[in-house]
Amino acid sequence: MGSRFLDNRGLEPPDPMIRTLEALEGMAPGEVLVIHNDRVPVYLLPQLADAGAEYQVEELPDGSARVRITKGA
Repeated sequence: MGSRFLDNRGLEPPDPMIRTLEALEGMAPGEVLVIHNDRVPVYLLPQLADAGAEYQVEELPDGSARVRITKGA
């Protein structure tokens, strides 16, 4: 499976969440999307869980966050 990357830094909410969810819609189950946000996307994480996606959050020293999302079935 392939992977995609979205750099959401510098965008005002809710644009990072909208971009992420739209990208996931066009992906096949098992594909990976890595997003880089200005901060941990706390409002996105419950939506990912509800959609059956698995995710790993990496908080970076500059306060930004990288999230690796694997699309569920």
